[in-house]
Amino acid sequence: MEFLIVVAAITGTVIGLVGRIPDPRKVKRELASAKIQSIDSLVDGKPAAVRGTVTLLEPTAFVVSPWTQQRCVYWLLVFDEVGVAGDFHELGRIDGGVSFLLHSDHGAARVVPDRPRLALPSQAFLRPIMHAQDLLKLAAGSKLKRHNYDTSFLRVTLYTLASGAFVTVKGWCTREPNPEATDEVSGYREQLPTRPVISGTRRAKLLIG
Repeated sequence: MEFLIVVAAITGTVIGLVGRIPDPRKVKRELASAKIQSIDSLVDGKPAAVRGTVTLLEPTAFVVSPWTQQRCVYWLLVFDEVGVAGDFHELGRIDGGVSFLLHSDHGAARVVPDRPRLALPSQAFLRPIMHAQDLLKLAAGSKLKRHNYDTSFLRVTLYTLASGAFVTVKGWCTREPNPEATDEVSGYREQLPTRPVISGTRRAKLLIG
């Protein structure tokens, strides 16, 4: 399906929309200042920041993004009401994803993308808010905030993370038995080879970019 990105001059004044620095810019700043670690050095119960290539846990372990129908491990749709000066107010967001592996030359970690903050390439779809029923259908089953003005625009931004992407991940590390090694090793859980799991917590929100 062809993506329609509308660029228009809007007359009139839209007041009350909240302008702020987009979250991807904030995430990029945080990731740029992070001290990157080797995956094989990650410690249980400590912060983690690593780089690697996204791969599927299993051949069928993927989700399909709305609108673009792309196979990926995580997708996010953000719905914004956009005003005349570019100010915007978020109306809501929906997402979907599955755990995936992040591979580097120093091992692999499982990543759990539970509502991560993203700095990924995106596609934006823009419509006059009174003619955006096709975009609003993407939020079927979720609750969006009511828009403020019928003269404003609806912007839907789609982020996807697909297998093969090279990304930086920052979050919190725990460790789990490594399923690729447990078949050959016997013993107690504490003695089995483990691999890191990176996820988000209240102390360390998961960042991907």
